[in-house]
Parts: sequence; structure tokens; C-alpha cells
Amino acid sequence: MMSKDYMMPWQKVIFRNYGTVKTSLIGKVIGLSEKDVVLNAEKLGVKNIKYEPLWREKGFVTIIRNNWDILSLDEIAEILEMSENELSKLLEEYDFLSVKLGNKPDVGDNGYRALTKEEEENTERVRKIVEGSYIDRQVAPFDFFGKYVSPVYTSADGEGRIADRFLSSYCAKYSGSLLDDELSDYSDDYLIKLAATGTNGIWLSDTLRNLAEFPFDKSLSSGYEVRIGNLRKLTERCRRHGINVYLYLNEPRSLPESFFDSYPDLKGQKVGDGTYCLCTSSEKVKKYVYNAIKSIAEAVPLLYAVMTITMSENPTNCYSRNWGERGGIYTDCPLCKKKKPQEVVSDLNNVIEKALSDGNGHTRLIANVWGWANFASEDRREVFEGIDLLDGEIDVLCVSEYGKEFERGGVSGKVDDYSISVDGPSEFAEKVLKYAKKKGHRIWAKIQVNDSWELSATPYIPVFPLMTDHVLRLKKIGVDGLMLGWSLGGYPGGALPLINSLCDDENTDTKAWYKAVYKEDTDAAINAVQAFSKAFKNYPFSVDGIYFGAHNMACGNMWNLKKDERQSTMVCFTFDDVEKWTSPYGVDIYISLLSSLCNGWKEGLEILKNTGEGDAIKELKNCAELSYIHLKSALNLASFSKYKGDKRNKEILKQLISDEYGLTEDLYKLAMTDAKVGFEMTNHYYYNENLLLEKLVNLKGIEYDLENSDF
Repeated sequence: MMSKDYMMPWQKVIFRNYGTVKTSLIGKVIGLSEKDVVLNAEKLGVKNIKYEPLWREKGFVTIIRNNWDILSLDEIAEILEMSENELSKLLEEYDFLSVKLGNKPDVGDNGYRALTKEEEENTERVRKIVEGSYIDRQVAPFDFFGKYVSPVYTSADGEGRIADRFLSSYCAKYSGSLLDDELSDYSDDYLIKLAATGTNGIWLSDTLRNLAEFPFDKSLSSGYEVRIGNLRKLTERCRRHGINVYLYLNEPRSLPESFFDSYPDLKGQKVGDGTYCLCTSSEKVKKYVYNAIKSIAEAVPLLYAVMTITMSENPTNCYSRNWGERGGIYTDCPLCKKKKPQEVVSDLNNVIEKALSDGNGHTRLIANVWGWANFASEDRREVFEGIDLLDGEIDVLCVSEYGKEFERGGVSGKVDDYSISVDGPSEFAEKVLKYAKKKGHRIWAKIQVNDSWELSATPYIPVFPLMTDHVLRLKKIGVDGLMLGWSLGGYPGGALPLINSLCDDENTDTKAWYKAVYKEDTDAAINAVQAFSKAFKNYPFSVDGIYFGAHNMACGNMWNLKKDERQSTMVCFTFDDVEKWTSPYGVDIYISLLSSLCNGWKEGLEILKNTGEGDAIKELKNCAELSYIHLKSALNLASFSKYKGDKRNKEILKQLISDEYGLTEDLYKLAMTDAKVGFEMTNHYYYNENLLLEKLVNLKGIEYDLENSDF
């Protein structure tokens, strides 16, 4: 007998952490000796998973997520060898990690206790399931470039050239890289590979208080000298490889109410989390921002550009968000409420531009107008008014597909973030960019190359025609530069060299590019990516779908035969919150669209089935298969959530469990042969071998419950 409760809590701690956490630390949190941890790992079938110390440094998000529902916060801090305060800061500051994980569940007693006879029998069943599928790793975790396919990039410097193209690192930490004097997240090896794709810029994010002294409370900027020194070193290292460095700033950040006891004249809009904005209409705040930016420009003369976001992301200026109390964009700040939102955000950008100009005279400022539409009326005139108020030296960047209208499954939608399946530019973006260009500004478009939150766990989605068509349209507008991706898309391969070739020469022969890359498999590669692109147009795109859907964790999502009432969380836990992540389509249309997508994708996979053994075509097949598994697993969970709870659907549920089991085995095999599988730089590995092996056990438990309970 084996129900879904296939392991005791302390056994799950061993199962999920063996190989990623020191055995001594695993033992410490559950009350076992190191020797007994190893003994019980053997009983569970996971003893052969090799310990990799890099998990602590490069995969801590995976460790936290895997333990979120089985260890307390102090226990998670213990296995990560950090203090509870350090963990708390990490959860708050590492790309909204606390939001992604959601509320911390109570974990109960996970300490060791002896197993009953029935529990020992269950343990033996777990071992047999694991050992029945277990294979040794052929590549170590984080060894992303062990089987690297050299890119084919051709530069012609032709007419209509888009000269500047930048993106984020594929494998750097989202924050904290500048504390490493060796700058190991930006190794020469990675930069060489990135430059070989034709990419000539890379962006990273940090806070102003981490890079310049905060005069009102110097303790809040402790260590800034180290970071600014390493930023300078990074610009020098990158420049040697022909790569420029862009700094993304979302400033000035809000502060706790207690800070303003000493500085009430700096206090701006109250934020929902109890903090307050630093009012950027205050002359003291403007002076602070000016001096801080100027000091960065002086200390880092090779810094190519600063990109600002002045609406959304983190709470910054008093108009930076919809504060949610009265609807619409407003502020209670006595200084800022006398002004229009476009005046406040343009004024802040102008202060930063002045500081950069005075600091070194050549670091550019790129004002990202993402979010400006939030304070605009239907005709968007406020966005154009904001552009009118910008200093003429400031560049203007717009998310290319923002506001793009589309219809899928009879449901109308509009892109509120970014997308590959809905390729731009939108009418809004085109109007904004043309207007800014007419006013004398250099213009930039933000797009997604390689991947997006529609499918983030693969180094690239093989839908190259959608990306190339998008870029060709932008070239007609006359954009000066491209932001090639947010925290996604930085893998130095895939579509990057093709897109960069198109940017340098509008007459690039794409078939010649495919032939240079895929050689005798050229026709198969072209036909396959066309099939994938056609299928991807069925993607059920929505903001709720891309951030809360099952496609991110895929087979890393555990299933439950009974309704799980927990709410899904951003790019993390999906649960049974199917109404959330199928919105606005509804479950039936969502399933129909994903079914069409997966069926079309299978046609592309069939085209690649009998191709050769070249490294490039094998990588393409891997990415195509990985993409399919994620999409099909999302379809399976949506269907399982729909049909469970009704005995009449028993045979359908059995088939879904069987299909998911096969997908999980396929994903596990891929992950053991390619370290890129399941990795995204802000989320680290969505799943590892431990979680995929547990999913197999989970499905066997679900299968047993289906046969032996009333559910």
C-alpha cells in the first residue's frame, strides 16, 4: 500500500536535499547523525546523487523553494549556512523572491522518529520507484557550456543598422555579483561566448544605496565602495571583449517610516508595505540623486548607459505605482500632488541625465517608458507630454509589444508585459518611438530574444521566425538600439546570433545562416522552427497565465488527488488555482489552446526526428523537446485539475497520470545530460533531479489513491 503521503516529513528533508546540502546540515535540522542521513538516503534510493557545493552559491533559490513547505525559516537559514536576518534580506531583495514563494506555510514536526512497519514498506516502494528510473548525471549542475555550440554571427555594418544590442547575463546572480572581487558571474569565458553572438552590451541591476553613499544614513550604504569598484572592473573587463555595460536603476527606493522621523521633509507617498517614498520633488532628494549618480559616473567612466524605470517595479517616486486605495494614479504627497505624473517622472530622469553629463559627459541615459501608460488617458497624450519634458540628450525605450492586441480562442487580449508569441511592435510602441525620434531622441525597443516568461526554463524557445519578423519590423521604424531581453534570453546561442546578424545587415540571408549552423539538416531545421512558430501562436497568453501557470515548474509541480486550496504564486507554485492561471480564457478554452499548441509542436518534433548528429541540430532538438515537455505538463495539470473530484473521470485521470509520468522521466533524462535544462537566472533551477524523482513517487501515490479511495 502506498498513498500520496509516501514519505515522512524528515524523509522528505533528506530526499529533497541530498546532493544539494551538506549531509551534516541535513542531519542537524532533523536530528540525525551524518552517517544515518546517508543510510536513510540509501533506503530512499537517492544515495548516488553526488554532492555539488555550487548549489549553495548558485542554486540557493532552488534550495529555498524545495524546502519552503517542509522546513521552517530558521531551518532553511541553517542549511544555507546564513543567519535568519540574511535569509530575510535575501527573500525581500532577490528579485521579489518572497512574493514568488508566497506565504510561508507551517511545517509542523519534521524531526526524526522511527518508522512503523507500514512506513518502512512505503520507504521500500519509494526506493524501487527511484532506482527504476535513476541514471547517473552526465554533466554537472551549472556546467552550462560543457557542450557549447559555437554561434554563427555575420556582421556587415549595413544600412539601417541597429548598432546597440544589450541583454542580461544568462548565469549571473540577479543581485550580489558586485560583492565578488573576482566577478565570477561575468567570467571571460562567458563574455567571449556572448561577444561571439554579436551582442555588444550587457545589463545588470543594483540599488543606488549599494553604489553610492547615502548621506542621510551612511549605514544604509555600507560596502558601496566595494561594489562601485567592482562595477568599474566589470566595465573594463567587458570592454576588452567589445561589450558595453548598462546599469538598470529603479530609484530612489522607499524607506521605513522610522527613517522619516529624522527627515520629515523627505517623506513622500505612503506605500502599502508601510514604507514611504523619498519625494523626488524635494530639493534635498534631488540633490542626493544627483550627487549619487554623478559619483557613479565619475567612478565608472566606461559605463555605457544607465537605464531607468520610473513607473512600477519597486516603489520609488510618489507617482511610481497605483497605490490601490482609490483607483487610478494619485499621490497624497503635498509636493507631488501639485504636479502631473509625467512632470514628476520626466523631472527625475532629467536630474539623472544632468548628473551623468556632469560626471563624465558620455554615459547615456535611457528612459524606459514602461508603465507610463498607467498614468495616461486612452489617447496616451500624457506619455507624449512626458517625452516633451525630457532633456533632448535622453534616449527613449519602449517595450515593443506593449499594448499589442490579439485574439486567441475567441478571447481578446492585450499585452501588458512582454511576449514572443504576440510579436510586436504594437501600435502604441510604434507611435511612442516615432514621436520620440521626431523630437530628436535616440530610440530603443525592448524585445524578447531566445525566451520569455511564456516558457522560461529553456535556454531558447525554437521559434526563430517570430523573433526575426519582429526585428525586421523594428528596423523599418529606425530604432537605434535593442534591449534583447529582461532577465531572460541571455544564453549565448539560439536565436541571438541570427538576430544580431539581422541588426547589422538588413539583407542577411536567413537561409544561409541556417545552412551555416545546421549544415545537412538545414531544411529540417527551417521547417521545424516554422512549425514551432505556427504552433506557438496558440499560446494562451495572459499576465496571469505566464506568471502563475504550470509551464514554469512543469513536472516539478507535485500533484494532489484532492483539491489544493492554496493560491498559485508568481513563477513558482501552481497548485490547483486553475481559475487564476487560465484567466481570462477559462479552463476549457485554455486547454483547447494548449492542446492545439502541443499538437502543432509535435509536428515540428517529428520533422527533427531523423536528423543528424551535429551538435547544433542536437541542441535544437533538446530545446524543442524541453519546450514540449513544459507545455504538455502544463496542459496535463490543467486537465487533471479540471477532471479530478469526479469518479466518472477515473479513466481520464489514469491516462493523465501515465502521460505525466512519461514526461517526467523524459525531462529527468534531459536534465541529466544538459545542465541548462530548467535553469533561469533569477529562479535558478525550477527543479533538480531530487524533485523530478520525487514527482515520479508522487504520481505513483496519486495512482494508488485513485484506485483505492473515494476521492
